[in-house]
Amino acid sequence: MLHRAFSHALLLPALSIALAGLARAQSPLAPVWSGVYAGVHGGGNWHDITTSNGGSLSEQSVGFGGHLGLNLGLGLVVIGVEADVGIDTASGHNALPLPGFVTGAEVNASGTVRGRLGIPVGPVLLYATAGYAWTDLEITVGTAAGSASRSAAFEGIVYGGGAEIAVLPRLALRVEALHFDYSESTLDLGALGRSIDSFDPSTTVVRAGISFRLN
Repeated sequence: MLHRAFSHALLLPALSIALAGLARAQSPLAPVWSGVYAGVHGGGNWHDITTSNGGSLSEQSVGFGGHLGLNLGLGLVVIGVEADVGIDTASGHNALPLPGFVTGAEVNASGTVRGRLGIPVGPVLLYATAGYAWTDLEITVGTAAGSASRSAAFEGIVYGGGAEIAVLPRLALRVEALHFDYSESTLDLGALGRSIDSFDPSTTVVRAGISFRLN
């Protein structure tokens, strides 16, 4: 009797471990969001640049870039920080209300440093994000008499949200929408810039990407 009880005492922990292992094997893979990750992204950009005399430029483009971030899981929420940089293909020109003036703009590059707050729902991470943003614009103002071109960095804020889904232990797909609101800046355009030297850009971005967890 004592021998049988002792045998059962040894078998119960082993059986419990085996059942727990079987349950984990049959359950969906729970993603681990904590850690360092890096990836690439691309999508559509909608630019709007207003000028101090009431003119505006609206452009659409395709952009692509890379991102690097760090997540920390805190039970029901995931917090993190992410930085990204992108290359843009926007280039266009529009007539301004000022007679005889034509303005062109090229968006060369942009980047952000953002905080993120997410809620994991199964294999999906829903998140909101906000932070610092910059973009490099080249503005050209011209008339029949000549033209002036200047390149400058505009700074501002970015905010938005998105979702990630873990498709492999170290691989996640994402889609996000961001709005960039830059501060107004005055560019020295020489004699041509007396009336239209103040520019206020903003951008809305919808993009998809892929991220790889590095640890």
